Amino acid sequence: MTDEAVYSKTLDKNIKKDLINSPIWADAHKKEELDDTKGYYKYRIRFDGLTPIQLLKVQKIT
Repeated sequence: MTDEAVYSKTLDKNIKKDLINSPIWADAHKKEELDDTKGYYKYRIRFDGLTPIQLLKVQKIT
């Protein structure tokens, strides 16, 4: 299992109820893919392989 940071402009307040089908995945990025993370939400997510299994933290980047 690995913990990864996923960046998305979408705030999903119900992400804990259905992590796999969350709307954040439509606009999900790694930090390396972005020039600037300002205005994004940083989701710390635990993965089992490629499957997201647990939300650890949500932080708004200002």
